Amino acid sequence: MARSCGIRIGPRRYELVVLEGSAKKHRIAAFEAGELPAGGEDPFHEAAAHLKRAVKDHKVPVDSVGVAVDTGLAAFRSVRLPFEDAAKIEEVIKFEVESQLPQFNIDDVVIDFLTTEVSDGESSLLVTAVPKRDLSAALELLQHAGVEPNELELEATAMANASIAAGICSAEDAQLLVHIGDTSTSVVVVDGGRLSSIRAIHLGALSYEPPVEPAAEEGEDGEPAPEVEGPTPEEIQEKIDQLVARLRRELVRSVSGAHTRNPIEAVYVCGLELPGLVGSQVLDVPVYELDVFEEDVAPAPGAAGEVAADEGESGEDGLEDEDDGVAHTAPRPAEGTAPLVVAYGAALRQLGGGVLRPSLRREELRFTGKFERVELPVAMASVLLVTLLGVFNIFEHRRFTFRDRDLYMWIGSAAGFMQGDPKRGIEGNLGEPVDAVDRYLTVVRSQDGDPERTRLESLGELEWRLERELDKAEKALGKSGDIDRPMSALEGLTMVFNWITAHAEEVGRISVHRVDAQYRSGRGSKPDTVEITTDMSFFADSGTEGTYNFERFEGGLRAEPWCSEIQQRGTKTLKDNKGVYVEGMRLILDLNQTPLGEGTE
Repeated sequence: MARSCGIRIGPRRYELVVLEGSAKKHRIAAFEAGELPAGGEDPFHEAAAHLKRAVKDHKVPVDSVGVAVDTGLAAFRSVRLPFEDAAKIEEVIKFEVESQLPQFNIDDVVIDFLTTEVSDGESSLLVTAVPKRDLSAALELLQHAGVEPNELELEATAMANASIAAGICSAEDAQLLVHIGDTSTSVVVVDGGRLSSIRAIHLGALSYEPPVEPAAEEGEDGEPAPEVEGPTPEEIQEKIDQLVARLRRELVRSVSGAHTRNPIEAVYVCGLELPGLVGSQVLDVPVYELDVFEEDVAPAPGAAGEVAADEGESGEDGLEDEDDGVAHTAPRPAEGTAPLVVAYGAALRQLGGGVLRPSLRREELRFTGKFERVELPVAMASVLLVTLLGVFNIFEHRRFTFRDRDLYMWIGSAAGFMQGDPKRGIEGNLGEPVDAVDRYLTVVRSQDGDPERTRLESLGELEWRLERELDKAEKALGKSGDIDRPMSALEGLTMVFNWITAHAEEVGRISVHRVDAQYRSGRGSKPDTVEITTDMSFFADSGTEGTYNFERFEGGLRAEPWCSEIQQRGTKTLKDNKGVYVEGMRLILDLNQTPLGEGTE
């Protein structure tokens, strides 16, 4: 069974989630949330050792790890380019955005982009710039912990992937997704199920706390250094209230300034908890906790948000088949799930889920950053290009002259073949000349060509006139092909079984237990169809593989133009888990969409 892991690394805290299964059907095998050691003699190596322990305890698949880093590290810019090709965008994106990032040296940041909209051949991009030193620090920490991440992304994109996959973001409205981190807050606007914008607010749940200082050394006389008295509980509460008030003001700005096509229906908050935020309203928009997890089926032992238990004891991986009515025995977050959303989104992407594909490990992109470095080569290339275009234009002009002469002879030959030469008594092949064609041929021959058209356009006009007259003749003879051929239930069955035979390697071994094919006459504007009802078994080594074979069968048939609709009631697992069984599946076929149905004589 596939396993993946998502890790969120913040300035002070971390979260870890391990998933098992597939992008569509998976479960949480383990999770952990805690603080990174700080303030000791060697905080870096202590933090690495802490993460290494977590990786070992939860059997993290080190070859399938996604990491989300603090969104506050990034700068965001909006760019519009006049093309859609991703390869072209990668070639020019650093040059296009360099002037918008005066605070960075373009060679010292990693540039990533997400396409927010494509229209009329243009692409609207959300560009992300993250300093390489900050990404290197996170990678170095994880490498010391024994983990080499497949991909890096921001907390914002991981949160958006988790929310969209959970069905929270619908196509009829817009949402504001908020992740409260250690020292920064990510705000994502999702409009109609698509990412619209990202914003980083440099306020977090721990912003009110002073930075952790290194451990104090002993004095000269061997006595420990005096302890610094911390703030009182009243002072801490006052700072938290101020922090919440400032964050609410920023959320008001985000809601009021969001340019969305659909109204914002809710604000969803995840990450660290701040009192008085969830359950309130922002500009009359309700604030909810962002919960992307399924209903709890087995709470994890211990305090919520702490280390989860290992795999269950019922089976090798603790995951039972949901169709059999047996609950999962593996731990799932029972409460306090908000901090795990980002790590869950990073893990889900490693299983192939999520719609966003950000990448902060884009070392394959290269950019000089200075036009002066390529100025001379570009100038020489331009001179050579102009010379080549000049020579090419000369040859093309000569070819055009020859082709124009050939077209003139072709038009004269066609006119002589159809009309003949009455002055010399030569009869044409149009025994009964058609007025529309005959008049146009006379104009072409008498005036040395059609004065309103080129030679090639004249041939096209002549062809169109002939085809129009042929269509009229075919309609008069009843051979126009406007009448659809009748549907054949046998042909529909043959089409389906031929498709199964041609795709046997993809859909595996199939057994047909019952099949019924009926011709259905269309009513009103609905066309005639063939309806096939069948019971089928998809044999495989496991129920999961059998489900995959069925999904490939269903998706392949839907892609065929002659398959109008597929209706099925779900799958049942076969005995001994050797595949799945589909009962009463209905296939609606439109045989007019087959090659034979496009018109026959």
